[in-house]
Formats: sequence, structure tokens, C-alpha cells
Amino acid sequence: MAFYFAAADASDARVVVIGMPLDRTSSFIPGTRFGPDVTRIAADNIESFSPYQKRDISTIRIHDAGNLEFTYPTPGSPLELIAATTAANLTRRVKQLALGGEHSITPPIVAELARKFSNLCVIQYDAHSDLRQEFLGERVSHATAMARVLDVIPRDRLFQLGIRSFSSAGEMSQPNLYPFEVLAPVEPVRAAVGDRPVYVTLDIDVLDPGPMPDVQTPEPGGCSFRDLALSLAGLAGLNVVGCDLVEVCPRTMQPSAGAATAAELVRELCLLLAGD
Repeated sequence: MAFYFAAADASDARVVVIGMPLDRTSSFIPGTRFGPDVTRIAADNIESFSPYQKRDISTIRIHDAGNLEFTYPTPGSPLELIAATTAANLTRRVKQLALGGEHSITPPIVAELARKFSNLCVIQYDAHSDLRQEFLGERVSHATAMARVLDVIPRDRLFQLGIRSFSSAGEMSQPNLYPFEVLAPVEPVRAAVGDRPVYVTLDIDVLDPGPMPDVQTPEPGGCSFRDLALSLAGLAGLNVVGCDLVEVCPRTMQPSAGAATAAELVRELCLLLAGD
């Protein structure tokens, strides 16, 4: 099973898509481990042309590397494999799109990128701030993902869009945090990032759970798909060095409308990674 548009050989690819179906700390609705494969199934119904970026994904050399296979000799073993995989793709100079799985896949990816890019920025689309220092006794959790990202980059290089769930009132006054909005922040974020390398992490629960119910932790009041897609298109031209799409939590292994939504976002993120 592979994305139909990801037919390039690994040695010739510009973008590699790889499933990271980690589902260890899911605290509400489990099932994010099935996200990558259901998204692949649904992609067969998605056109290769993006009306948002006005480009066709079939013109990009993309390789689908399948899914990582996690084992648990220690709780951190999956994160070590994620880090090693990211480092290998950096060495090969191929841009990586990681498909979760829960949001805890993001910090080890960002840590590897930060070793290579000393001025790395991160743009987060999400319903939740993910700034807790621990959750249910765990420092490494889907709910602490951005706190762990801030272990490796400074606060002024993290940009949080669409956030509408906070663990404390103080989080709402954090710098570069844009509650509820995904379109209005695009221009100020572009200006702040400039030509620095940027990683985009997209938690699909940034979307309203009405049109996108297939998430682990649904949060009312989200954005529309159109606004999200246009926001991503608005990042075109930035130096995007990696992306992930996380927290797709299918309610069925059939290609649902939610899975189709995830598949279209894969297309948009691949186009963003490929650049001009």
C-alpha cells in the first residue's frame, strides 16, 4: 500500500513520505496508529492537482517509504527510531513528510533538524497548545509536544496557529501564539520567519470536528478546510525543510470523508515541501 503519486525510487526522490504510527500516549480516543494507512487508501480518490497552490503533485519526485515498525524495549525506543530515520533522510538530502501517529512524533524530528539548522523555526497548526510540561505523569506525550520542542528551540522561533485549547490562562499571552486564527497570522509569521529554515507540524484537529471528526481529541470551534489549505498555500516560498501531519484517528478502516481530508493535506504538504 502506497500513495499513488509517490512512485519515485528512494534514490531519486525529492520528498519522502513515511508513516510513524505511534499511539502510545493517546489519552482520549485511541487509534492514531491507523492514520497513515487509512490516509493512503483515501488518497486514491484525491486529484493530483491542488486548486489552492495551483500545482500538480505528479510533477514532484515523491517516495513512499511505508511505515516505521515500533518496538518497545524501553518507552523511548520509538522516539529513537524516529530520530534515526530523520537523521538518515537529512543525510540523503531528501525532505521528509512524517505521518502520525500521535503528536509526540514531532519533538525527536525537530531535535534532529535543529542539529543541522541552528536557526530552525517551527510553525504549528493545532487545536491545542501542547505546552504542558507533563501529562498523566509523562513528560513525553501528545499533550507536551510543543513543550518538548521548546527544549531545543527558543520560544520566539515557535509559531502556534489555530490554538483554542489551553491548560492555563497564561498560555494565551505567549509570544507568536495566534488563538483561533489560521489565515490572518500568515503574513506576520512569514515576515518573522524570513529566509530561516522552518518545520511545519500540522495536527489535524486544528480543523473543526464537524467536518473532521476523525481525531484523537476533538475540540469544537476549529477552522475550515478551505482556510487551512489557503493558510498552507500562504507559506509557499518559505524555506520549508520538513513537515508532519499528526493525530489522524480513523473511526473505520474504510476510506471515510475524514481520511480524504487527511489525504488532501498530504498533497498540500508535499507541494509545500517541494518548493518552486
